Amino acid sequence: MKEEIQAIEGLDDLDFEFVSMDFHLYPKKLKTELQRIIDQSRGYDKIILAFGLCGGAANGLKATNCELVIPRVHDCISIFLCPKNGCVCDFKKEIGTFYLSNGWMITEKSILSDYQRILQKFGPQKANKILNRMYDGYKKILFIETGGVRQDEVIRQSKEIAELFKAEYETIQGQSAFIEKIISGPWDEENFITVAAQGIITEEDFGINAK
Repeated sequence: MKEEIQAIEGLDDLDFEFVSMDFHLYPKKLKTELQRIIDQSRGYDKIILAFGLCGGAANGLKATNCELVIPRVHDCISIFLCPKNGCVCDFKKEIGTFYLSNGWMITEKSILSDYQRILQKFGPQKANKILNRMYDGYKKILFIETGGVRQDEVIRQSKEIAELFKAEYETIQGQSAFIEKIISGPWDEENFITVAAQGIITEEDFGINAK
């Protein structure tokens, strides 16, 4: 989401901290990194996390020094699909779909780079078997177009992933308006979770196991 945020105008008076995409592969490590950033951020009135629950990474995060705000979505991909007024995307309609975007592709631990490492170590036959086991059940690759200087390159790479998966391939135009709302507000209760200093974000805030 770094490119999409940096493309927004009028943000000179805000400070940003961008977390490596690699953390998304390990929710516990992502939670530790987010809490570290929150704990060391002092002198602010508000900290905004441009994340979703993300595999439970946001569950238990503590607003140490000031108010903490996070979108009320289960996954970061939802953020790219929300219009300005916000929504919680229903991924049940797209069961078996693997979502990709610029940010998910531009990382050292992309699917293609992982496949190349496995291929060099085990050869094509075993590499394909390992890949099929890792991503079994995915029938479609859906690439969310959000612009960016490398989009043509990553679209080509995403098509290669579809070929490896033997999956249907589709692109969809992503939305940027909700990203702007995350950065600039208003942070309404329907679409955002807001906790005061010393408060804790829970899964129930995202509607999970809520009574």
